[in-house]
Amino acid sequence: MKKAIILGASGLVGSFLLEELLNSKEISEVHSFARSSLDLQNPKLSEHLGDLLSEEFWKISLEADLMYVCIGTTQAKTPDSELYFKIDHGIPVSAAKWATRNGLQKLMVVSSLGADAEARNSYLAIKGKMERDVQKAFPNSIAFRPSMILGPRKEKRFFEAIGRALFKLLNPLIPKKYRGVEAKSIAQAMFRISLAEKSPEVIYSADIPELAKA
Repeated sequence: MKKAIILGASGLVGSFLLEELLNSKEISEVHSFARSSLDLQNPKLSEHLGDLLSEEFWKISLEADLMYVCIGTTQAKTPDSELYFKIDHGIPVSAAKWATRNGLQKLMVVSSLGADAEARNSYLAIKGKMERDVQKAFPNSIAFRPSMILGPRKEKRFFEAIGRALFKLLNPLIPKKYRGVEAKSIAQAMFRISLAEKSPEVIYSADIPELAKA
């Protein structure tokens, strides 16, 4: 049985992944690294609360096998570009360095379709730099690159909701490579890949739905 760590368990993908981990017979312990409590009671679940941007947090000592990084923000929530970079790049890289120091077996991280450290688009450039630096810090990492992530979001923004609804409606007409992916499918694919003996360094959006069913 494996011991798992999850970052971003309160988010869209993370909440589905947390459910997978807690219900799995292959996972004996689940440790959530977060700023605030999930307010969830489960005998498998332990919470480690603190500022993930702080070096002090990453001095935590813990035995684990697998790490899932589902953390991230949006420019609407974090308009400060410096803070945005620290969250979307800094936290995953800190997690990867911690995973190496503590001898974890695998690290799975949610990135984005089109991630490229040299991209002109700032969002894709940050995701690309994050992937690059996570891989340097923890070579046995796996980046998941979904297109638009679909699913029930806690935060309701009118125009964003309309956009996602239209995207979902038109999804069957979009080339497979660019189709939106359900958050639950991403979570299931991450979990299944984490238990596989072999896996590629990058999982592309088009492959996620099939991996979720495997």
